[in-house]
Amino acid sequence: MKKRTNRIAMKGEVTHRHLADEVLNAPGEVVLVRRGVMRSMAMACPDGCGEVITINLDGRAGKAWQYYDRGGDVSLFPSVWRDSGCKSHFILWRSRIYWCDWNEELDTPMAEVIVQVRNALGSQLESYVSIANRLDLVPWGVLSACGKLRREGIALEGKGRLSGHFMQVPTKE
Repeated sequence: MKKRTNRIAMKGEVTHRHLADEVLNAPGEVVLVRRGVMRSMAMACPDGCGEVITINLDGRAGKAWQYYDRGGDVSLFPSVWRDSGCKSHFILWRSRIYWCDWNEELDTPMAEVIVQVRNALGSQLESYVSIANRLDLVPWGVLSACGKLRREGIALEGKGRLSGHFMQVPTKE
């Protein structure tokens, strides 16, 4: 029986991908592959299937994930969706795994992120990814903040193709 994990455990860095296999022993353990620049992340699949996932972090090698390390809390963007093996789908935000087959809300955003996002919302719809890039924040934190601001009636979210795009609620004059 496989056992999912909800957190990652950083096990260090190696210079070549094959060296990571010797270090990864339990679901959610992670090793960074760095040769001059960050190349990839090797992760023991957090689903517990026993496979090692290689996540490209080097845009020169094709589609790449954004890697964020904020004081030891690791995030990836976008989500990781395996199209083979166990077919797991998850978000990695602040070193925590959020399974996309759960109806789980992302963690409450940090107060300072909410303030930054609230101040950044304009009068036109803008994607949470664009807002995150503009503010140099992890997109998952901005999405969480936008959701909170929407629930509080401070922000509006677009519909259909504009889902995930937010703006401030227009003020009545």
